[in-house]
Amino acid sequence: MTELVGTFADDASRSRFLNAFERAMGSWPARDDRLVETSFGATMVSTTRDGGDAAPVVLVQGGGSTIAAWAPFADAWRRDRPVVAIDMVWDAGRSIQSRPVTDGADAAVWLDETLAGLGIECAHLVGYSYGGWVALNQAARKSERLLSVTAIDPPGAITGMPIAAWWRMLRMLLGGEQQYRSYLAWVRGGRLPESTMMQVMLAARTEFTQRGTPRPKRLSPDEWRALTTPLTVILAGRSRFTSARAAMTVLRREAPQAEVEVFADATHAVLVDEPERIIDRVRQSTGRHDRSDG
Repeated sequence: MTELVGTFADDASRSRFLNAFERAMGSWPARDDRLVETSFGATMVSTTRDGGDAAPVVLVQGGGSTIAAWAPFADAWRRDRPVVAIDMVWDAGRSIQSRPVTDGADAAVWLDETLAGLGIECAHLVGYSYGGWVALNQAARKSERLLSVTAIDPPGAITGMPIAAWWRMLRMLLGGEQQYRSYLAWVRGGRLPESTMMQVMLAARTEFTQRGTPRPKRLSPDEWRALTTPLTVILAGRSRFTSARAAMTVLRREAPQAEVEVFADATHAVLVDEPERIIDRVRQSTGRHDRSDG
């Protein structure tokens, strides 16, 4: 019996998504694309660089947003070091899933296999939203390749999500395009993504069916204790998904070594609300935790 995995409905659906994706990637700097074989499927990776030879920064995006959301960050950080952006194998993108990624343990193996396939022995991992959970999960479960981790407003990873967020998410998943737009506006403080990004997010929502997808879970006390990688957590003060105050309480108790910063006026769309602050914050962290042997 064929295992259920994420897939496009047909070739036409995949083509429509990829057309929207390439338009959204128009603001990315020049990149090299490469498929990496893992035990969960072929994972597409885009790498851009401008001359810096320090350890790479590896980017994991939020669910349904694609790596296009990282364009201004890739453009800034490539001057210091290679920037590696990974299409999550279970999400809408250019990767091709062949086996379910059922939980955090599977997700950690998938990411480690991807980095190994790229020949990356040490890297700085930066994840936003759902990708923030992926980054924290990697630090807790399979951190051997990680020099530092930055988790940006990771829903469900530090504290539980509010009931209102679950309710709005459920309505969005059961609704059509208008419900999805309403959900995004609610999440983003009333502001929808710009046109090309909106189109690729809509395509990800309508053309791709997610299956075999790990659900973000709060890190357990044992997982927090397992963290040895330098950790930075960026919280959005107006996030619909994470209470900054509650998250700070957990982090002070479970990960007192973590550096935590709250962007008080940012919504969950913190990549759009505070790009320069994130660029600077990650640059500081990666520079401080680079190994002298590269």
